[in-house]
Amino acid sequence: LPGQHTMARSFNICPHIDPVVMTRVPGVALDTLFLIVLQALAVILLGKFLHLFLRRYNQPSAVSQILAGVAVGGMGLRNAIVHVDVDDVEDMYGGYISAARVIYMFLVGLDLDLAALRNATRRCAALAYATVAASLLVAAIVSSGMYGSMMHSPVKTPELLAATLMLALTNTSSITVSRIAGELNLTVSENGRIVVGAAIITNLICVVGDGLLSSTTLAKEKTQDMYRGSPQIKKGFLALAVAGVAVWLVRPAVTRINQRNVGQHHVRTRDLVTMLLLIWSISSFQQVLGFDGMPTSLALGMAFPREGPAARSIADALAPPINGFVLPFYFATIGMRLDYNSMSGAIIVPGMLLTLLGLVGKAIGAAAASTYLDIPVSEALRYSVLLNVKGHVDTMNMKFAKSEGVWAEQALYAMIIGNLISTIIAGPAAAAVLHREKEAYRTRHQAVESLGAQQELRMLACAHNPHATPGILSLVELLVTVPQEQPAVPVLHFFEVPRERAARTPYHQRTRGGEDKGGPDAITQMNMVVDVFSRATGISFRQADVVSLGATRDAAVACRGAEDAHASLVLVPCYKEQRFDGKMACRLEERRKLNHDMLAAAPCTVGLLVDRPYRASGTSFQTPISVAPESGRTLVHPCSDRTVTHVIAAVFLGGPDDREAVSFASRLAEHPAIGLTVFRFVKRSTYDTVTSSTSRASAAAAGDDLDVSIQECDVDERFLWRFYENYAARELAMYVEKVVERPADVVETLEGMAGMFSLVVVGRGGRQPVELMAGLDRWEEAGSEIGPVAEILASNESLEMGSVLIMQQHTVPLTPPCQ
Repeated sequence: LPGQHTMARSFNICPHIDPVVMTRVPGVALDTLFLIVLQALAVILLGKFLHLFLRRYNQPSAVSQILAGVAVGGMGLRNAIVHVDVDDVEDMYGGYISAARVIYMFLVGLDLDLAALRNATRRCAALAYATVAASLLVAAIVSSGMYGSMMHSPVKTPELLAATLMLALTNTSSITVSRIAGELNLTVSENGRIVVGAAIITNLICVVGDGLLSSTTLAKEKTQDMYRGSPQIKKGFLALAVAGVAVWLVRPAVTRINQRNVGQHHVRTRDLVTMLLLIWSISSFQQVLGFDGMPTSLALGMAFPREGPAARSIADALAPPINGFVLPFYFATIGMRLDYNSMSGAIIVPGMLLTLLGLVGKAIGAAAASTYLDIPVSEALRYSVLLNVKGHVDTMNMKFAKSEGVWAEQALYAMIIGNLISTIIAGPAAAAVLHREKEAYRTRHQAVESLGAQQELRMLACAHNPHATPGILSLVELLVTVPQEQPAVPVLHFFEVPRERAARTPYHQRTRGGEDKGGPDAITQMNMVVDVFSRATGISFRQADVVSLGATRDAAVACRGAEDAHASLVLVPCYKEQRFDGKMACRLEERRKLNHDMLAAAPCTVGLLVDRPYRASGTSFQTPISVAPESGRTLVHPCSDRTVTHVIAAVFLGGPDDREAVSFASRLAEHPAIGLTVFRFVKRSTYDTVTSSTSRASAAAAGDDLDVSIQECDVDERFLWRFYENYAARELAMYVEKVVERPADVVETLEGMAGMFSLVVVGRGGRQPVELMAGLDRWEEAGSEIGPVAEILASNESLEMGSVLIMQQHTVPLTPPCQ
């Protein structure tokens, strides 16, 4: 009876079971729920076991989980517990798959490096449009030959078949590509970000196309939901309006929550629950209207503020269950949807054909776009394999194709086979891309000198405590001229766990941000500093907290973090610290060993900062310039009349480390709040008037070509001439030459910098001219880790001396020549 049917619906446990078999006692629903739980446990355990072997070959965990799903699906658990056919399988897993996509894509949007993607927007769009256009063309060509015989079933209209096949071959699983790229750390390189961005753009294009296709197909029908009798096209506008308002309001709403929880590591539980419920409700509302909620959840994640306790709370609450349960079962269901009793050549061959057609279309588009992207065709073909990953998107987004009579039930099985194949073969392609990216990073000269003025500088900042962190983060701010285009800067926070507390309670189980001897713990204090700089500068900082296990292990973690971030520069606090009375001392011997190990094993340039927070003439690099420049100080740029916040200097004696110091200082000179002066020390006995600043200026005015006078082998001279031409001649920096005769002249000049500059950038040394280093043995022995010049500056106990940055340029190991 109608009343009984309504009552049965109100008692269902699993809403995706056929209502015809529902009763007041939901026996079938309980069977199905038991089946899902049993399958989930089986695939998670089996997937972890398989991944122990496959990860040795850089295979992503998604491949292991799909193979685990295939194995569990072949056990016959589905038929042993409850018999369901292919339609019931789609209904049983469909709701879970939709929910998993919505939740995970929100995390993807929250984790996206928006500044880095903004730099690659045109390249992402070019790759996406090229592959989409090629796939559409291939689908349009083959659809005419498939009309009337789509898996032995008559097709309703050729136009509907062509449109459906276009979406099927064009679509890309943004979830699968994002998961593989994130797990293998491909997004740190520009090409990896291009692939992920192209996958997301392609998926969004196909989601919009799917919505338009289903809306026009179902527009004349009346639905049985809360908007009874309203056309589907009107619901589409309503869904867009709700999504737009939600994305517009998410930032001010989250900002208010952060303000209520300022100084905390996590927000209050009620605030966290409220945010999660609102995100889920807004994304689910799109699905209630009959549309995919993935674009809305992705947009909400991208608009969500990264700084503050709200983002940390949501990430910490969602990441463990999603990575541990939701995604493994999501990928496993791709294999579990197979029905081995129905497998035959009539299904497997079309499935392989669909995979091949999709791969052909993606390969043609990627190869065509390779010239614009400036990448080899072989690399573009590897990317096309990743962009051909389907996952669940075909069977989920185009279920209406079977109901509309586009193809038969066997075609759905063929599509599942194709999705399975396309996802599995993406593993080796991703491993090949990862190997090439690692090899390119290790063999490339990772130094500031090798980068152009407009090239992005990827950095890694290390910190031990909140007191020393502002100096490091201020240097990062000064290196960034356009914060909206700077890739996210990782901040490695090494903290120590008190032994007496670690013996009682594991550190991760203690309450963070609470009272701890009168104040917040080390992680919460670091959160406050990083959040302040992130809000003030607009730069995205990504804090990673690492338990300090000794200098050797900490150095290994920092070097591995630099490789993972593909960094060209690592900024580390120096072991020399300033006391309250202004004296410089080494407080911890472990810090000295950490500096030594970092300089010896770093895969890129290393900068050691000797910060002087108690400088008499004002704090040095303790406050973001964009918020609170040092008041009461009027500094004039050395080459112009404009006022600046900091006047800095760079010391050049010769060698790669000094060239790196001047290159670093030159990047700082691009900032409008910085005035730079470069001092070059020259021995009087070897002084050449061609290298003097007056000779350079007169020759430049006369239009002479000084490159003829400079020998090709003299790297230092060519470097300084380029610096003079690009900076000194344009009045962006001042170039000064100091002629010295004895070691005392060098020491006197360096100590005379006290009170003149807030930062002095020097090279570590060891590869400088011998004639300039003669007589500085005492300083060289005392500062074996930082060099004699840096030791003279860093040991100066005057409260007028500014901070010192010691640079060591990365050296690419030379491979033996081929015999």
